[in-house]
Amino acid sequence: MTGAALDARVRVQRGAYALDVELQAGAGEIVAVMGPSGAGKSTLFDAIAGFVPLTAGQVFLDERTVDAASGPRVAPQRRGIVLLGQEPRLFPHLSARENIAFGPRARGTARAVARAEADVWLERVGLVGMGDRRPAQLSGGQQQRVALARALATAPRLLLLDEPLTSLDPETAAGIRSLLRAQLSETGTTALVATHDAVDAESLAGRLVVLEGGRITQQGDVRAVLDAPATVFVAAVAATLPGREGWSARVDGVQVADGHVVVRARTRAGEDVELRMPPDAGVTRGAIITVRWRNVVETRGRPLT
Repeated sequence: MTGAALDARVRVQRGAYALDVELQAGAGEIVAVMGPSGAGKSTLFDAIAGFVPLTAGQVFLDERTVDAASGPRVAPQRRGIVLLGQEPRLFPHLSARENIAFGPRARGTARAVARAEADVWLERVGLVGMGDRRPAQLSGGQQQRVALARALATAPRLLLLDEPLTSLDPETAAGIRSLLRAQLSETGTTALVATHDAVDAESLAGRLVVLEGGRITQQGDVRAVLDAPATVFVAAVAATLPGREGWSARVDGVQVADGHVVVRARTRAGEDVELRMPPDAGVTRGAIITVRWRNVVETRGRPLT
């Protein structure tokens, strides 16, 4: 199984809010999408999946148009795209085995074959012997494992993971993270992973796209982006990685552009960075900007919001 290459230009206008993003992913590539709450991650995923209409733009999978604002528009269930969010959303009346077999059965696979394939997936996600259990008889982590198996059993051309680990405790999330990494690699599935967690991005993806205010503010190799933050948000996220006590830089220059305060600064390691801050940031030349592990940004001791 190999995923499809994604080439998307997504514009969604909702009143004063606008999402305007160009995003690509190679076949079999895993791309992390990070951003603060309200940045547009879920809207982006819903638009690619076909649940939100495009105001402008188009979505291509392997150079085939699956959506365009001016047409044509392929129905969500026919795109080969699977969206998995924080909630497993399993069918409560079906067993774990039947939940996983549902997709293949819908495509016409014989019941016995689909059930046998489901048992293989149950083994792959570490749930041997639990095929007869219904969702209510499974823990949250076990339900998410079944949901992942159900998603991959359909051999999706593109898998969209919208913060799938957020509702899990740290130990369970670590197990699911390892499972995701192994199964996405083994199946060659193209995937976009929306997350707030730098550990998720670093362990799952090769490339990171940062979304803020409906726009991409930074993108590139995961480590390269986290090592040289271009915005306060990215700096705060990078500071949460294990082994990092914080991140700081001295301000060399400040100017206003596109409704933001653009700050040029130099880190303690001698790297030049450019940060985009809110218009009321109050940053001056010579100030020290520090991002601490608590995700609090300070300059001269004054918190920035």
